[in-house]
Amino acid sequence: METREGSTQRWRFGIFEVDALRSELRRSGTRVKLREQSFRILVLLLERAGDIVTREELRQALWPSDTYVDFDHSLNTAVMKLRDALGDSADKPLYIETIPKRGYRFVAPVSLAGHFPREMPKTETPSTDSGTLAPPTDMPLTTPVEPPRRRRLVGYTVGALCLLLFVIIGAIVFVRSRNPARAPVTTSTAQPLRIVPITTAAGNATSPVFSPDGREIAFVWDGPDRQRYDLYLQLIDGETPLRLTHNPGGLLGRPAWSPDGNQIAFSRCDGKNDGVYVVPALGGAVRKLTEVGCLYSLPGPLVWLSGGQQILMIDHCSPGGPFGIVSFSLATGDKRCLVNTPAKSTDSGFGFSLSPDGRTIAFSNTTASLCCDIYTVPVSGGTPKHIGFSDGQVGCNTLTEFNCSGVMWLPDSKSLVFVSNRTTLPTLWRVPVNGGPVERETTYPAIGNFSKDGRSFVYSEESGSVPPDIWRADLGAAGGPIISNKSLVKSQYPEMDAQPSPDGSQIVWMSIRTGSEELWLSDRNGEHPVQLTHLNRYSGTPRWAPDGKQVVFDSYTKGGGAQIFVIDTEGRNLRQITYGAYDNVVPSWSRDGRSIYCASKRTGNWQLWRHALADGAETQVTPHGGFTGFESSDGRTLYFAKFDQSGIWSIPAGGGAESLVVPDEPRVGYWGYWAVTDSGLYFLDTEAEPKANIEFYRFATGRLSHILTLEKKAARLQPSLSATADGKTVYYTQFDRQSVIKLIEFAR
Repeated sequence: METREGSTQRWRFGIFEVDALRSELRRSGTRVKLREQSFRILVLLLERAGDIVTREELRQALWPSDTYVDFDHSLNTAVMKLRDALGDSADKPLYIETIPKRGYRFVAPVSLAGHFPREMPKTETPSTDSGTLAPPTDMPLTTPVEPPRRRRLVGYTVGALCLLLFVIIGAIVFVRSRNPARAPVTTSTAQPLRIVPITTAAGNATSPVFSPDGREIAFVWDGPDRQRYDLYLQLIDGETPLRLTHNPGGLLGRPAWSPDGNQIAFSRCDGKNDGVYVVPALGGAVRKLTEVGCLYSLPGPLVWLSGGQQILMIDHCSPGGPFGIVSFSLATGDKRCLVNTPAKSTDSGFGFSLSPDGRTIAFSNTTASLCCDIYTVPVSGGTPKHIGFSDGQVGCNTLTEFNCSGVMWLPDSKSLVFVSNRTTLPTLWRVPVNGGPVERETTYPAIGNFSKDGRSFVYSEESGSVPPDIWRADLGAAGGPIISNKSLVKSQYPEMDAQPSPDGSQIVWMSIRTGSEELWLSDRNGEHPVQLTHLNRYSGTPRWAPDGKQVVFDSYTKGGGAQIFVIDTEGRNLRQITYGAYDNVVPSWSRDGRSIYCASKRTGNWQLWRHALADGAETQVTPHGGFTGFESSDGRTLYFAKFDQSGIWSIPAGGGAESLVVPDEPRVGYWGYWAVTDSGLYFLDTEAEPKANIEFYRFATGRLSHILTLEKKAARLQPSLSATADGKTVYYTQFDRQSVIKLIEFAR
């Protein structure tokens, strides 16, 4: 650390001592925890004690010009933390005085280590006439000599007072230990005292996490412009959040604070730079810690273990293998899988949470249909234990892309709260980890985060959301001008996955209006709807047969795996098409109606396969990844998107080499936002400014043309865009989610 020429590296003031070489602040010999930026500010002020250190000088010293940070907010927070450590006040400063619009000045007497304190100019010392106490010092500026007898009397008196104080403190501790009303908050005694909003601005604020000292929260927010998700920090009693990242795209996962509160780690998934990153809590450069895979293209949560040297995260337990909970060493970069599922069709850890006592991990085990089972396992590893309803079924959490991550420990480390739509729409349930009945959760309104003492709880609450609804745009020609654009199917429940019939007179889509994902039919205007499936479980990704008499779709079986089913458009003759100990999802028909394409993970990663309806023979079509595919109008070419890569590819239907048709779009996670027509491809450009656009790629010229701009947000992980064969009608899904961060304080 740079110091002024001739300056010391150690200072004393009052009961404090500062050692710049060791980066230590001590109070009466005991080390005080202080963040790096706050400590550096203290050193700069001590080096120039009595002089004004300007805000610009602090900026140049603490944050280099090539580091982006909200300087005013970061500096104010760092000074506040410094004052907290010193027991100082901005209104009545003992040590650090604020010079409005200029900077700060250290006003207390300061001595070099081993020297008497130097006297500060009287004009710079806080006035005692105004009621401000003079700063304490190691010794007075003038030291009168006390008679020996008086010193002995003072010593006896101080000793007696200390003994009395010790007895009083001991009595208080004893009484409190005997008084259950003062015990830490438990799941049975927690009673909300007050609920207050932490954020109030527009947008989607999610994933709040307390800092170790409980005075700040880190959270993810798409900001006032509603374009990109970034990591923010805000004081519990603050008004303006500090933006810590400038994310180029994709999604951010639930952050994790370092045990000392100096850094915040987070996961990012955008299909290009997937990994775990870290950023200083007061702002600064973002640093990548390690690359990770993104389960279902979504960022996973993180847990920074108390020792500070390990972070729990979600990653592949082996190259190309299933996902599991991994312990990452900050010292060596090594990864060790704690929970691994041998089955290729399942992944562990989509959502996980560490118990407050640090002993047990709760996690979800998922399939391609995003159905969840909850398990626990010791943090050291071992055999997972199933947690849930007595019949072994937790429910299928598919209404939003984050429901499977909804698992939370209660402060006593004895019970879990999780999300399930087992009986209705998503509901919170509570279950004891050591056995007992599963009950509806009534204390906590959502999955959130507790402070260390369990007396405060932060969570994200919807404040003005619009569920996914189906829109239709009519065009003058394929890729041509928009004639009309309107909301077609809208209710208080999610409506999505609309697909037009071959003649364009009907649509089939997925609705959750009955409490579970079921298929519905209507005319092209969304009128006269009829429920097509009645499975009371997830049924989605519908596709019409070429003759318009059948619909193929995917659904999960009672055993939990996802398979392909076919049903007549009258709702009869439901039959399962695919089988196996692996997931088969996202089907589509061949143009001749003899085969069905689907994505399967039987080889360890997602590939497109063709299933012959006549004899059930199955053939792998894509060699380098594939997830959703459609044949061209003449049946000669298969266009497809990949699960973990952006873009649209093509491959001869009879086999051959793949070719990239549209690079970069649609992005990872939006594999269902494109459609094949006779003359070209519609697809979603989520990177467009200011909002996502639907574009058209024309086969004849290879040129792109803009079609429309979405008014709201695009639904991820869903087949949310389709078009008629002539390209004159486009169906798409959009939604909006407004949410704020709220705090619950419990009675002490």
